[in-house]
Amino acid sequence: MSVLEKFGVEIFTQHNIFERISVDKPFRPDNPSFIFVKTGSIKLKQHFRDLEISANMFMVTDPQTVYEMISISDDFQSRMVSYKREFISALSLKFNRLITYRYFRQQMNIGVPFEPDELEVVWKSVNFLKYILDSETEMTYKKEIVENLFSVFCYQMAGIISKEDSNSMSQMSRQEEIVFIFLNDLAQHHTHERSVEFYAQRQSITTRHLSAVVKDITGKSVSQIISLIVMNEAKVLLNSSNKPVSEISGILGFSDPYSFSHFFKKHLGESPSQYRNQFEN
Repeated sequence: MSVLEKFGVEIFTQHNIFERISVDKPFRPDNPSFIFVKTGSIKLKQHFRDLEISANMFMVTDPQTVYEMISISDDFQSRMVSYKREFISALSLKFNRLITYRYFRQQMNIGVPFEPDELEVVWKSVNFLKYILDSETEMTYKKEIVENLFSVFCYQMAGIISKEDSNSMSQMSRQEEIVFIFLNDLAQHHTHERSVEFYAQRQSITTRHLSAVVKDITGKSVSQIISLIVMNEAKVLLNSSNKPVSEISGILGFSDPYSFSHFFKKHLGESPSQYRNQFEN
């Protein structure tokens, strides 16, 4: 049983982070994670944009999002705190979870700067939690120690958030909020809903308004973003599972394998089978 399965949380360093971050193909994290960068930088592609997380920054990764690593610096030093949602939900945390959740949904998949002294404190907490998790010494209350140390980490992050802006959603412009909601809706519904009308109706706005706002904020059309999300999902299913193409086409909501293959080839220039073959040993 892995540390994550046993305790609900696992911590990776720059030496083994690539057990969870694929280097040569698109990937989707199995669980949400905090990634902290102390030195150096890492560049990731997230759907339709590139992200660079450099020294004294952190980001929150999302299991609903597909990533692809672009590059990593030689002096990259990091910690990744990966946890199961049910684990954090079971903790008796006393801060306002709704505010914290909304903040992280807004900040998810972007690099957030840290004050160096703030990072240093969090870094030490994470290292101590990792030490306990990795220890082979018999501990009668190891599970409870892990839960309490992870709670300390959660309080540290919540404190930093409340100091920065505990109600940051209110600082969004109306246009940014529309795009934010659209991308969240798309993450949940892209396997069965691909029409602009559906996503506009979710926000009670016209398709013309949604299209104009998304284009203005992202530089891409709604249809382009929908296609990118579906393509990224298709790539992950093709490179990380043994499911036949016919089954994947059904998972992604296509009427038949031909429609899926036509869509895939239109956007990537090769068939699903040709794409999959490059990852086979």
